[in-house]
Amino acid sequence: MIYSSNFLPCLAYFAGILQEPEIKINIGEQYRKQSYRTRAYILGPHQVETLNIPVLNAPNNEIIKEIQIDNRTSWQRSHFKTISNCYKKSTYFEFYEYLFEPLFIKTFSHLIDFNHESLSICLKILKINKTICQGEFSYFENKNDFISFNAKNRLELPDYFVSRPYFQNFGNKFEQNLSIIDLLFSKGPESVDLLKSSIKSIN
Repeated sequence: MIYSSNFLPCLAYFAGILQEPEIKINIGEQYRKQSYRTRAYILGPHQVETLNIPVLNAPNNEIIKEIQIDNRTSWQRSHFKTISNCYKKSTYFEFYEYLFEPLFIKTFSHLIDFNHESLSICLKILKINKTICQGEFSYFENKNDFISFNAKNRLELPDYFVSRPYFQNFGNKFEQNLSIIDLLFSKGPESVDLLKSSIKSIN
């Protein structure tokens, strides 16, 4: 399958790429506002929080590789502070904090570069040794191979994915399909096994 360039992707995204020999990312697709390309969901003390990457004047028909990040505000510092506040008491936050912190210090001009780095960090922690292949994949040649996830409804899940509950910091209700960092900070080295267990056979 061919995936979009996503920001700290959701669990269903990672369960999908576990099934791939290599990770194909389409950087030639059209940008979509309010999508996982610039959005990630994490669990806060009172509700699910949304992290958004600000971008510069990006119409929906712009190609994703051309999208530039709006660095006029301190959005990275704000995002990392939010992440720290939400997960600093999680079992594995202190083990992985040093890996994520540079992502929110280094300045990135283009969205795909930031998303590529965020994906690479997560793959490293999960010990998933797969090549990320960024390319401009033709819709007409690959129209049955594209997969996307609905950021406006994170509970709209692909057929291959079944959510497996795990301990979360806040609340009595399990929040499904959050950003991969929610799982990483909670389960650490067990994260990849939980992802594998969430993949179901499709008859």
